[in-house]
Amino acid sequence: MIEHLLPSQLRSRWLTYRIQKRHRDFADVFVKPPVDELISLDLETSSINPQSAEILEIAAMPIRGEKVFPGESLVLRVKPSGELNPDSVPIHQIREKDLENALEPEEALRQLLHFMGGRPMVGYNIKFDQVIISRFCQQYFGFQLPNQIKELSHRYYWKKLHQQPEGVTDMRLEKICEELDIPLLDRHTAKGDALTVALAWLKLS
Repeated sequence: MIEHLLPSQLRSRWLTYRIQKRHRDFADVFVKPPVDELISLDLETSSINPQSAEILEIAAMPIRGEKVFPGESLVLRVKPSGELNPDSVPIHQIREKDLENALEPEEALRQLLHFMGGRPMVGYNIKFDQVIISRFCQQYFGFQLPNQIKELSHRYYWKKLHQQPEGVTDMRLEKICEELDIPLLDRHTAKGDALTVALAWLKLS
């Protein structure tokens, strides 16, 4: 393949061109985003195993400059392939009947990709969400999620390290919000967690 003969920077551009050409419906996902725009993203899932978890709820919330826009959020319920694990319901508070009118995963992912475009994703434990979304994108659309990710706990760690050189040990979202004086809003709902992360991210700017 020609990409193996190209330097890494050109290889990346060539692969992007091939994906854009093959998946014209998703061309907006591979464009360069505005420098001051991000998406705060959170998923509620059927389990904590990213290789098998199914998406139950998605929330994607725009951040532009120094402001977050909750009213412009994309919030979707997603239909799992099987029954919910009863042990997980007390955590995400999503019941079988809450998913009766949920979207099929392919349609939910399609809407999410078009909503995000090429904007980077901000989240808490965002790698978990990235792996799950990429797995479904590969299954339905034939490509991995291309969006850059930005981890809230990493930003907090480096910010705190300058004030507390002896180390930062407690990286729980609850502790981060306590330190930043940010309320935990509707914890373990996708939109609540996305808003909390967005506010924390801006507080650390």
